[in-house]
Amino acid sequence: MRAAHYIPKHRKMNFLTQAYGWLVYTLRRLNTHCERAYQLSKFRSVGRGVKLCEGGAFTYRTISIGDDVFIGRNCCFQSEHGLIEIGSHVMFGPGVNINGGNHDISPGDVPMKNRVKQEGSDGVVRICDDVWIAANAVILAGVTVGEGAVVGAGSVVTKDVPERAIVAGVPARVLRYR
Repeated sequence: MRAAHYIPKHRKMNFLTQAYGWLVYTLRRLNTHCERAYQLSKFRSVGRGVKLCEGGAFTYRTISIGDDVFIGRNCCFQSEHGLIEIGSHVMFGPGVNINGGNHDISPGDVPMKNRVKQEGSDGVVRICDDVWIAANAVILAGVTVGEGAVVGAGSVVTKDVPERAIVAGVPARVLRYR
């Protein structure tokens, strides 16, 4: 006759605790993956291998994203009446802002907040291929960041950035070329 295999009670509880922890961890990861997949599907167009971190705010319908793009935490890309075009192999640090719009500040009887803008009136913000935009940088309306450029942390980009340029400052200026 075979002896029954005995497992001490504390070992059973340890196993159950570990199994429960694994289940919760797996479900959270699955939920996060599904949320991000849904979020990516809302963009105008999106390439392969795009990594979108949490906490961002986007005007999805006006943003096109290329392949192999990393968008850090808490980024904000907004252009209600224009387009934002992001190339391939681009990296955005945390807290990057792309503000593709502006307000009509000319004198008039209608308050600025109530003025009606036409679709496409804000133009296009272009981020070309192989660009790194570091943490908390701000890219303003109508700017093109050239291929291979680097934008330093905390910079405010008000004018076009040439290819392979390294820019930094408020307003951003060219420091050197790579």
